[in-house]
Formats: sequence, structure tokens, C-alpha cells
Amino acid sequence: MTLVAGLAIVAGTIAASPATAAPFVGSVRDFNSEATGVAPTGCTTLGDVTVQSAAIAGAPGGNRAARLIDASASNYPRLVCASTASAQKSVTMQLTAPQMDIGVVIALGKTSADTTGLWRFFLERSGTDVVVSVFNGTNWVVIGTAPGVNPTTEWFEVRLDASSTWATIGVDRARFSTSARASTGTTMESVIINSAGTTPLGLQLYVDDFGVANSIPAFSSTLAATAPVGQQIRFPGAAKLLDGTIVAAYYEGPSHGATNGLIKLVRSSDDGLTWSSPILVTDQTHDPRGPQLTTLNDGTLLLTYFYMEWTATPYVAHGTFVMRSTDGGLTWSSPSAVGTQMSCACGPVWPDSYAGGWSAHKGPIVELASGDLLIPLYGTTPTDSRIRATVVRSTDGGVTWDAANEVTLGVGSISYLEPNLSVLPSGELVATIRTSATPRKLYLSRSFDNGFTWTTPSATDIPAEAHSQIVLDDGSVLLTYGNPNLPGRPTEGIIIDDPSGSWNGLAVRSTLVYDAATTDQANPANIEVSPGEYLTLGYNVSNRTMSAIFTTRADYAN
Repeated sequence: MTLVAGLAIVAGTIAASPATAAPFVGSVRDFNSEATGVAPTGCTTLGDVTVQSAAIAGAPGGNRAARLIDASASNYPRLVCASTASAQKSVTMQLTAPQMDIGVVIALGKTSADTTGLWRFFLERSGTDVVVSVFNGTNWVVIGTAPGVNPTTEWFEVRLDASSTWATIGVDRARFSTSARASTGTTMESVIINSAGTTPLGLQLYVDDFGVANSIPAFSSTLAATAPVGQQIRFPGAAKLLDGTIVAAYYEGPSHGATNGLIKLVRSSDDGLTWSSPILVTDQTHDPRGPQLTTLNDGTLLLTYFYMEWTATPYVAHGTFVMRSTDGGLTWSSPSAVGTQMSCACGPVWPDSYAGGWSAHKGPIVELASGDLLIPLYGTTPTDSRIRATVVRSTDGGVTWDAANEVTLGVGSISYLEPNLSVLPSGELVATIRTSATPRKLYLSRSFDNGFTWTTPSATDIPAEAHSQIVLDDGSVLLTYGNPNLPGRPTEGIIIDDPSGSWNGLAVRSTLVYDAATTDQANPANIEVSPGEYLTLGYNVSNRTMSAIFTTRADYAN
């Protein structure tokens, strides 16, 4: 059978850090030219493991695959295929099991003779789902369920990406990550596939389109900006101008909460393949941070940020500000303050006290069909320490923002943080909100009257922090976010085909877009370069870089 296409290479790109959802890159073995009735060449076997005709479950006539049958009471069948020892492995295969009463073990061995493996997974059928467990050296632990997979009637893909410290297994594009190793070690040399015991366990398994690579592939990317030595890049915001130019603003400072950060901007006129040298947008006495960009229908470019004074005790949050540009970000107006009931002119403090309240922002401004603008904020009021999410309306194109036009999205027993807004083609508004709920889940609120009233925020099953979203040309929504359940909180993404409907059930098939392999990441920004082609900005504080990562519609499974 034909498996996956190779990774598209874009001229002038650089490799991102390992991203386990990027297309597999490596040779794929389809068994079609191998003799039937004998063991697969170059692999060692135990028990009944041979190449056989496999024109089953929709595979074309003439298709062959490695077949493993567990019908012996004296041993359990095993297929072991060795490769060069390496610190990373990426393995892909197609499986179908006309009989799967118990399940199958897939492992990565440290040597060609290792039958336990550094990583060891068990796939077990549960109705039309597949339950995935990992062996932690002592016990099997369930790490997830791939829904809607019937291994007895269809081929499904298994993708295994591993380093010496973590592994991700994908079953029919449902991905599960773990750091629970079966044994200790630093390299891997073999792929092991076997049944679960020495008694006949009712397993007839076919393995096809088998590929092994000695590194974990990543999506193609370009270098968008590099900070000077001693500085770091964080918190990108992006917008597309009316002429197609992509502009990206970012925060530059020596640390996450610096006393003297600044905001810079770069641009690309070739869909993100190359980027200009950065220009300075604002460098103030204290710390302007979290820049976001919005292009209005008349071509005006708006940049927003919130302003912190970290040297004060406690910290002083001076609020959110808006700057305007009518020449595509080459020059900027003086900043104007966003009015909000969450702060006052007395100098609100954050986060150790609530005298006067405080406010900040995360998501970009959105423009309604009426021409009104909405900006999402979060913070506390002078009399209430509960962290809430709000929106403030401007009726003059963003020149002024009156606190009287503020509406609350959510406030209650949990904190509502970093709201992002999207205007759907129907005119419905959706607000996605980070919260302090345990476990971390993205909350969703909707407005059907241009943002004057909002539904009570409700939890989705998306494990999201530091998120961003855009409405795509076809009306769907691309949501990217940091997953707090994974080491380092790398950036994942999903596409919500029907954002007016439920947002649940999609995160299990999320795409890992970018992992900088640091503990300070996420906060992505997205652009639809052209229909079905996307650009996501991510940053690496260790390398002082901001990268543009390229994905396509096919990279996101719904």
C-alpha cells in the first residue's frame, strides 16, 4: 500500500525542534516484492511470522504484508527488525487484525537482541476503539484510547516517535505521550512487534507500509527573527496586510518578566519564506509586553500591548494600550489607553495585592461587520480579587476605548485568563479562555448579538494554555495552544470544522506543531498564508529565535 508522502522541503528553511506530528520522512517497506510464505527479509522472527497476500480491508489486489499469527502454546510470535542504533527513532506502520481477541505489543529495543525494549506499548481492541497502554518497567498503565478504530475490519496507522526520555505513540492520528520507560537506556536499535503471551491469544495481525527513521521529523520552518546576545524573544503576534505582506510583532527582553523589555516588528512579502530585519516599535521606561496585531478592513494596522512596572513592590500593571499605523507598521501613533473597570489611574498592582485592581490582555482586537472593535482583557476590579475575562468595545475604529463599554465574559470560582476572540462568518462571536481549573481545560463562551452579551463560559476537553486562534477562509477555526500535559508545554494545533458546534472530541487527534524543547514556550500566532496553508510563529528562548512553522490542512486530523 502507499503510506505517507515525504515532507515538503521549502528553500531556505531551517529545521525546527522535534515535532512528532510532522510527516514521516524515511524509506517505507511495502513487502509487495517479497516472497510469500517466508519470514520478512532482514528481520528475525519467532513463531508464525511470514509474508502473505494481504488484499484485505480495502487494500488493493496483489498487496502483501507481514502476517503474525498467535496459535501456539509454546511461544509467542515475534517480529524484530533492526536498524542503526540512534538516540531518536521514528517508526510508522499500517496494521489490521482480522482477529484481535487480546492485543499486540509494539516496542523499541535497545539492541537487536533486546526483547523488552526501552519503550513498550500494548494496543488492545475495545469494541471499535483501541486502548493504548505503556509498560513502566513494573506495570502496564493505560495512557489513552483511540476512538473509532476497528482493527478487525480496517487498516490503521501507528506512528511511534521516541527519544531516550520521552515517546509519543499515534494510533489512527490519536496521539499519546509518555515518559514511562520499560527500561533504562540512551539509544534504540530495533522495532519489536509481538503477541502478548505464550498461550494462543487469538491474534492474527498484518503489518504493512513499515518505515523506520533515525530522527524525529519536524515541520519545515524559517527563521523569522533573532534577538541580540543577552536578549530573548517571546509572545509573537501576527497579521496579514491588505497587500498580502505578513507582519509579526514580538517581545524582546532578557527574561520572561524583564524590567526593560521592548517590542519589535518584522515583515515578510513572500508568505513567510524570508523576513526583514526587525524595526523597533516601542521602547518605554518599563515593560511593554504581549504585542498583538490586527489589520482593519480599511488597512489600518493596530498593535496592542500591556504595560508592566516590575521594579515596583508590588508590581504595577499600567493597563493595555493601542497603537495605530497607516503605512503597514513602518511608523506608529502614540499609544492610547484602553478604558476598563478593572483598573484605575491610581496605579493598579499585580499580582500580590489588589489595591485599585489590574488588567492585562492576550488576544488581538477583532473587527465586527458594524465596524465596532472588541479587545479582550483579563484582570481584577478594585473591589474584587477574582480574576475575570472581559471585552471592551470601540466605536471609532480603535481611537478610544470607553470603560463604560466593557462586558464581562466570565468571573467565578476559577480564574478566567487570556481570552481570545473570533468572529465567525455567521456573525457569531466565540471567546476561548484559559482558566485555573484543574485539570487545565480551555473554556468557551459565545455571543449572538455582536458581543453585547455572552453565554456563561463552559469547559471543553482541550488541554490548552497560552492559546491563539484564527478563522480560516473556509469558516473553520485553527486553534494552536500550549499543552500543559506534555513536558515543556509545546505548541499543538487542531482545526474546528464547525466552530458553532461542539469543540470536544478533537484534542485527542491534535497536531504537535512546534516544540522548542524548553520550559518557557507556547503563546503562538497564526496566519493562513493561502487556503489550506498555514504559518505558526513559535519562539525558542534558549536560541533567542522566533521561527515560522509551516503546516497544511492535511496535517490536522479531525
